[in-house]
Amino acid sequence: MLIAVLGVPAGCGWFGSAPIKEESPAITVPPATHEDVLKLYLQTMSALGSNDPARQSDVFYEVEREYKKAPTTAAALRYALALITPGHPGAKPSEGKKLLEFLLSNPDRLVPAERTFADILLTQVVARLKSETETRRLLETLDLRNRSQANSDKRLLTQQTEEIARLKRALLDAEKKLDLIKDIERSLLERSSTSPGNRDTPSEAQSPPTGR
Repeated sequence: MLIAVLGVPAGCGWFGSAPIKEESPAITVPPATHEDVLKLYLQTMSALGSNDPARQSDVFYEVEREYKKAPTTAAALRYALALITPGHPGAKPSEGKKLLEFLLSNPDRLVPAERTFADILLTQVVARLKSETETRRLLETLDLRNRSQANSDKRLLTQQTEEIARLKRALLDAEKKLDLIKDIERSLLERSSTSPGNRDTPSEAQSPPTGR
């Protein structure tokens, strides 16, 4: 009996069991790398930095249109990138800075690579805006000093002109006084030469002829 039972083929009789299915290995998707996540952003930056104005314009308005149509986190980050990228007509760094600050105020909506990228972009645009503000301040200071110097030079020139005119008037007055003194001296000399004590004595009168 025992031998008979043991001789029952596997899968039959009392000790039978369902056939074992071989499981297929799970398909694993490799996690996206930083390069994969940032690829579109980097392509956008490269296109906006090209020397082709038509391409720059097309890319910017395509990014803007996508953001306004569906302002997802990715679209917002791409639009912020377009706004702060210099060298094209659509650049508005101040607006891009505000959008980046808004995105980073909700960091959970960004994947780590996007969060790091947004931090870098914000740091760059803040530094650039600060540099531009300082440059404008220096230019305004320089312009103010130039205007002040020009006004100072103008005042100095006016003073010099007035001083020259005053000296000319003083010289003219001195010449007039000198001419008057010369006239007086000439008049005194003329009077002195015609005074009675200096006149020549008349020749003695002829004595009457003597008789023969």
